[in-house]
Amino acid sequence: MKGFFVDWIEKPAERKEKRDKTIVLLLVTFYLIVSFYHLGSLKAPQTYWQPSSPGEGACLDLGKEETIKRISFFGGLIGEGEYRLEYSADAETWQEGPLLKPQNVFEWKEADVDLRGRYIRIIAQKSGGMLNEIGFWGEKQTLLPVNAILPLHQGYLLPQGFPEAFDEQDTVPYQSSYLNSTYFDEIYFARTAYEYLHQVEPYEWTHPPLGKMLISLGITIFGMNPFGWRFMGVVFGALIIPLMYFLGKKLFGESEYGLVAAFLMTFEFMHFVQARIATIDTYVVFFIILMYYFMLVYLSIPYSPSETRRFLLPLFLSGLSFGLGASVKWTGIYAGGGLAVLFFLDLVKKRKENPSSFATFCKKMFPWCVLFFIIVPLFVYCLFYVFFLPGPTGIRDIWRHQLQMFNYHSKLEATHPFSSPWWQWPLMIRPIWLYQGKGLPPGQISSIVSLGNPAIWWGGTLVLLFSLILPLFLKEKALPFILIGFLAQYLPWVLVPRLTFIYHFYNSVPFYILLIVLFYRKIRKNYPRYKSFLFGYLVLAAFLFFLFYPVLSGEIVSKNYVATYLRWLPSWTFFIN
Repeated sequence: MKGFFVDWIEKPAERKEKRDKTIVLLLVTFYLIVSFYHLGSLKAPQTYWQPSSPGEGACLDLGKEETIKRISFFGGLIGEGEYRLEYSADAETWQEGPLLKPQNVFEWKEADVDLRGRYIRIIAQKSGGMLNEIGFWGEKQTLLPVNAILPLHQGYLLPQGFPEAFDEQDTVPYQSSYLNSTYFDEIYFARTAYEYLHQVEPYEWTHPPLGKMLISLGITIFGMNPFGWRFMGVVFGALIIPLMYFLGKKLFGESEYGLVAAFLMTFEFMHFVQARIATIDTYVVFFIILMYYFMLVYLSIPYSPSETRRFLLPLFLSGLSFGLGASVKWTGIYAGGGLAVLFFLDLVKKRKENPSSFATFCKKMFPWCVLFFIIVPLFVYCLFYVFFLPGPTGIRDIWRHQLQMFNYHSKLEATHPFSSPWWQWPLMIRPIWLYQGKGLPPGQISSIVSLGNPAIWWGGTLVLLFSLILPLFLKEKALPFILIGFLAQYLPWVLVPRLTFIYHFYNSVPFYILLIVLFYRKIRKNYPRYKSFLFGYLVLAAFLFFLFYPVLSGEIVSKNYVATYLRWLPSWTFFIN
């Protein structure tokens, strides 16, 4: 009878846990589907021709005289090459064609031409550049086959031409796009991830190495192609969703609020956009959430001065996450300030609870805290330099590199049409336009813009103001944890003089979501008659995601649709007229 009674009590809890797991799994599955859909091609040229001196080249035979309407070419790791093109019908009389100049690394470019000939000469004007592939398009967008590659006869001799530039013709697209090329800052981060794998001196050195190493894992699995260099970002973006569930559940004590946090993160615009581009911001957001979760676990353990072992594991994991976050990007260090404030505020609380044993507790905990939040993070941070970077990586070299990074960020003087100061970010006055497609039919656009979900960012801004003003919120125990985490990520930007962008607010978004969940919880408990309003808010957040999906994903859509329904503010740019 007793066993039946216990089972009867526990089964609803078990069902609730299964329900939660199912909902979180569905959210993650949905996120993975929409994120992997049209993420990028699995094909990209791998072999390349790298001329060692100007004048090297080859003569191509198309087999018969053809009309060439477009030339597509792909620059590799070193894209600063120049290639002169000449064409002829009989290999006797030559006419000058276009000068091909790859601009960015791992990017397809095209040159529209109107040439007719059978033979084509390609002659390097500069040495060192990598030309991975080149393709010639005839009429009706037909890719013309290269029948033979002949050595040149004017002193530009290569024994066998350079077949590496024509051996992967199945990768040649008619139109370059984000699906087959790098875009925005991928030209730095994807490139550097590739260099890490090949032990080449890295091009991008202004951030610590871990984020680029994580990008390189996807390249290791899928190859150096757009899907490969974006893969790990989507994986970490998906992992953020269950992390938000656990953080919300732990902070508010009920799984419902964890589900709301996970739901909002699933439909957050910037979370979606930044996870699908090969940059490092999603990785640092993941570790920030993780370090705060473990700190919350520590803060939730009942105080017992004689039993300090229970506190050690969550503190260690929080410190380890802090070290990993800092190893991705220095904005992860900002989070360490928030962790420190939370920890010392908790010490003040413990001192009030049991002043007689407080000194003993501090003596026991102090060495561990030094180990977990100073020594372990420093060790982790240096580890990625020592073992995974080419060249000298002693302590002095690492320190010198940190000074170079600091000087770069503190002295950076640049302008950008989509930069924005810190105070504009919560209001989304100036989203950053990352990509615009080319060669589309009239009236159609393909665009990728990084901005926040208005229901979350504008809603979170209102809740932030309410939480600082209304006594109803000031009594909430969860509020200090959220505000400290938020301010630790946001306030440092007030003092940063360099060029900044709206995506720098991404680190603060998890705390905005927690603020909204706090408001949701307050309404749910104190004003149950407004439950339909809360449900409507969640529906609105999801609806806005689908409404804006085309300009978050790069999908081709009507320009009129974007201009009519998505351009809410004059400063929002999605296309150029």
